Amino acid sequence: MSSSNSDVPARSNRATRSSLACLPCRSRHLKCDGKKPECTRCGEAIRECLYARSRRGGLDRAALAERRQRLAAAELGNVEPAPVKSPQPQALVGQTSEPLLLSPGFRLSADDGILGGLSLGDDFSRQTPPTTPQVQVQDIENDALVNLYYKDFHRFHPFILPKRCLIKYCQDPSREASFKPLVAVIRFIGHLYDSKQWSTSFKDFVEICFLQASPNDPIMVQCRLLYSIVLFWHGYKEDSKREMDAAVQLALQLGMCRQEFALEKGCQDPVLVECWRRTWWMLFIVDAFYAGTLGAMNFATLDVEATVELPCEESEYESGEIPEPKTLEEFDCREFASDDTSFSSFTYLISAVRCAALAISIAPKVAVKEASTQVIEAADSVIDAWLLLLPKDDKQVISKTGVIDELMFQAHLVIHVATIGLHRPLSDLRFNAIESVSSCARDPPADSPTPDLINVHTIRVLRSVEAQIRLLALPARPFNHTPFITCMGKELAIARDQIRM
Repeated sequence: MSSSNSDVPARSNRATRSSLACLPCRSRHLKCDGKKPECTRCGEAIRECLYARSRRGGLDRAALAERRQRLAAAELGNVEPAPVKSPQPQALVGQTSEPLLLSPGFRLSADDGILGGLSLGDDFSRQTPPTTPQVQVQDIENDALVNLYYKDFHRFHPFILPKRCLIKYCQDPSREASFKPLVAVIRFIGHLYDSKQWSTSFKDFVEICFLQASPNDPIMVQCRLLYSIVLFWHGYKEDSKREMDAAVQLALQLGMCRQEFALEKGCQDPVLVECWRRTWWMLFIVDAFYAGTLGAMNFATLDVEATVELPCEESEYESGEIPEPKTLEEFDCREFASDDTSFSSFTYLISAVRCAALAISIAPKVAVKEASTQVIEAADSVIDAWLLLLPKDDKQVISKTGVIDELMFQAHLVIHVATIGLHRPLSDLRFNAIESVSSCARDPPADSPTPDLINVHTIRVLRSVEAQIRLLALPARPFNHTPFITCMGKELAIARDQIRM
């Protein structure tokens, strides 16, 4: 009898196999008991335990009710967000594990880190000191997350104040409330570089700061633009669109596109005046990036008659030595300017976006045989003019010392992406069903036209593909560019795969 009794607890104490495994255990191929909110293995190792987001929907009822309660309480100004482990968006959990094949022998994967290695995997085993989304705005001078923002992200989209100027304004008690939401977004981006993980606590704190901010403060254009990029970067496309729409609406309401706006809001500080100019133009550029990569977003700022002057060089902006600004009219007549007239890299990026938008607007919306000549004669002339009028020496993508000019890098990519978009429907490079996997995918033409100049279109596509490959192969280590680069580079694998013999 004793032997039979001893068999029962032996069977009952045996651990049952869990069909659910947390991401850290899964990435390290370890058994996981699937306990929530934290599995036993992660609890013993003292590391954050995360589970893949369910594909059956978003937050459950309890989590949704808790989120609504926190945000409702935040409107009353009496809540501080508690650190909450975040569900990962499907864009990170499901898509970034697959590498993007750029060319034979050149692979760009999530582990390479489009933005400083923001990926899931072995980084879970790296323990980082806990950080809080809250900080005193006056005390950001030595804040590690603010430093990471300026070190790793600012050069890709340099429109907020240089760090030393931001610190100066944040130390002004009369401006503390205005800069609080901006600092919250800056630190959120810094946290993403530091931890390589999404944070619900940082996200909630940003949204609380937005609720508490003055809705018509011009700084909110900067805040919402930056936050929109963060959301897009991590796969929250609808939330990103909402923030971008709000930023554009507020900018237009304030008249940020007017030349006078920067002077009126610049407080006689040349750097702040330049900052407002840059804010409008970066809004214009990112609006174009969304329109080009997602297709569903309207390019709302394209038809706005902007009189705001052009940005200066990055070195001038950082030093505070702001020169007399130039205008769009001067840039458009640059072939007649004197030899000593120069324009900034930021200006060439603005021009690349304008040229790409104009070329695409000229091209027929439907690829038919008759469109071939129109694309070659009209649309190509716009893009070719941009390339031909580039300065020969002082606007190289990479300097003699190996430093990449990120704004010129983006400008060239925009031009080549536009070229591929114009010519591919008329080329011999066919659309493949697998392309629909990409969130940036476009519908193929309804028919497959066979224009007389099909070889011309094919060559134009292949030349732009090769140019993109050369740009992406520049020696930038770690591989670290704007998050929009993932969508700009999507054509490379397709074209290279189709021309293999």
